[in-house]
Amino acid sequence: MKPTPTRGKIGYLSIHVPEEIILGAGRLPYRLLGRGKPVKRASAYLPKTFDPSVLDSLEGAIEGEYSFLEGVIVANVSDAHRRLYDAWRLCGTPKNVFFLDVPKGADALRVKAFSLALSALMREMEAALDVRISPEGLREAIGLCNETRILLQRLAGLRRQKKPPLSGHDFFDVVSWVQRNDKPCVNQGLKLILQELETARSNGTAGPRLMLTGSPLGSPELISLIERLGAQVVCEDLCTGMQYFSNLVEDDNSQTPGPPKADTALTALARRYLNIPTARMADTRARWEYLHKLAEEYDVDGVIYFTLKFDDIYLFEYPFIRNKFQKAGYPVLLIEAENFLTNVGQIETRVQAFTEMLA
Repeated sequence: MKPTPTRGKIGYLSIHVPEEIILGAGRLPYRLLGRGKPVKRASAYLPKTFDPSVLDSLEGAIEGEYSFLEGVIVANVSDAHRRLYDAWRLCGTPKNVFFLDVPKGADALRVKAFSLALSALMREMEAALDVRISPEGLREAIGLCNETRILLQRLAGLRRQKKPPLSGHDFFDVVSWVQRNDKPCVNQGLKLILQELETARSNGTAGPRLMLTGSPLGSPELISLIERLGAQVVCEDLCTGMQYFSNLVEDDNSQTPGPPKADTALTALARRYLNIPTARMADTRARWEYLHKLAEEYDVDGVIYFTLKFDDIYLFEYPFIRNKFQKAGYPVLLIEAENFLTNVGQIETRVQAFTEMLA
């Protein structure tokens, strides 16, 4: 894989922040996936009962671990993230901190509201970074990101095989790399990976096939633990996993004569990013239908539902999703943990018992 070219980077936390706007500003999107370290100083600014991934991000900002970024975009997807915006501006680096309001739902009114919020974000970034985000630049960025999503969908499709040619750990690493590097280099690298794996002989294991869903994971530690115990993680319904490339931007510019229009591109972006099937955006029944379809497509034997402590959105939906899966014949294991796995021994015992039951 080629190294990322030297260009300014803009960090973002939420999957609902459009990478295309960052690319249109001539910067590289850099997803903050967490550091996996204990939180010490951040608890002086935010309650300890907040989402651990939010506290982890603020800890890194306070300690200067993100000082290489030109700026960071914080999306208003929860009260914890809104408070993170205030705290980051007060005590963190970088100092360019942008705020993006994200509605819940994807009807016409909310798509319009979100497209206006994206337009305001663009104007703020243009002023802070001294750049212009052109309609042509947005359209080019949409094409690049759609190509990335299509390539990742092809790569994920290989995991439907009885013996997948790559592990869940490796797939997670690829998706993490994609979210932190330049899209032309990423797309070239993905094509090479696909060329190798689509013609390679499968040498994977044939253990129980598992779906992993729930809160965001910043590292593949949990996936590695599961696979070390003889199971296969064949799909991840995570915002740091398969949700990242779950749908494409339907760019209406291609159907409009004349030069591309920024408002048309922003509407297409708003529609796509509001339709990502996260627990925050989709109602619980729609979430179940999406998860059930995923479980059938990847022929899973069981489900591991992972929640971060105090991640209320996923803790709220868990009982409904668990009951639906169990009625459909899928065993479910709940794992609740900190952002860093402090209780690895206990988790390993439970996962081992779960995989042995499936086997």
